[in-house]
Amino acid sequence: MRYTFGTNDIAAQRLEKIGEIFNPHSSRFIRKYASKPVVSALDLGCGPGFTTHMLFMTLNSREVYGLDRSEEFLERAAERFGHSVFIKHDLAGTSLPLKAEVMYSRFILAHLSDPVATVNRWSEDLCENGLLFLEEVEDIKTDNAVFKRYLEINRGLVASQGANLYAGELLSKGKYSRETVANESFELPITNSQAAALFYPNAVNVWEKENYVLNTVSPEERRAIAGALSKILSARDNNSGISWKLRRIVLKNSKEDPYFGMFI
Repeated sequence: MRYTFGTNDIAAQRLEKIGEIFNPHSSRFIRKYASKPVVSALDLGCGPGFTTHMLFMTLNSREVYGLDRSEEFLERAAERFGHSVFIKHDLAGTSLPLKAEVMYSRFILAHLSDPVATVNRWSEDLCENGLLFLEEVEDIKTDNAVFKRYLEINRGLVASQGANLYAGELLSKGKYSRETVANESFELPITNSQAAALFYPNAVNVWEKENYVLNTVSPEERRAIAGALSKILSARDNNSGISWKLRRIVLKNSKEDPYFGMFI
């Protein structure tokens, strides 16, 4: 698995901003379905640890583990969030290194070629009656021309690597081997300046290293997009001209076979 948007300082700072925006909503989502005490929780694709810390605070679990393939991210996470254990693991590869009562993944499946198959493989390592929580982008709605063009380029970039930026579209129609507790959408408007803060680092850092972007977007257009994003950011534009539509899935490893009812 390759994380398209990097693992350096700039990428870590961007993920911290994502956490500031999305973590409060993700925490409420998890609490809605995980109301009982949890001993073990697993963050699939933990990055520099902001989602792992969110799990720790949400579940008050004494065993919270973060998995990621980036040693750079794992070192950052361990240094900042010492209450959790961080383990190097490629989520696109072999089975998970441990089982858990709760598993959580956000914005990771967009970087994998077969999200539904990956989810079914992950769910094999749920404890009995364990829950797997998924949050992925299904769509991003905006009338802002710069935002639209930025998203168009990023969607093409992710597609060039065999994945789908809007993995939530695929998850919403997925066939799962575990009981589906929830399959719902959630829309979150954010301010233009927040969106620019998430987009600008990719426009000036990631894009300049990616052949797909270099071969399909002219230097002049890249500079123009970066300049427009910087202007929105500097102006602290707090109007809301963009919203994220997320697909939220909750799967449960029930005692009862989820297919049993099909044969009655």
